[in-house]
Amino acid sequence: MLSPAEFVSQVRRELQRVTWPTQTETMGMTVAVIVMVICAMVYFFVADSVIYYCLRKILSV
Repeated sequence: MLSPAEFVSQVRRELQRVTWPTQTETMGMTVAVIVMVICAMVYFFVADSVIYYCLRKILSV
């Protein structure tokens, strides 16, 4: 079993090995995520509208 001090020491060593993204990479990934969310939003809106339209025609409501 690790002592709390040894655990903290190991965590610090691991954090030193992490390669953090640059600000440019972070902004690029953020923009990519936002674009993908907008694309998914448009896709689901269109799919929902088509299904709604088809069901209204089928059920003649």
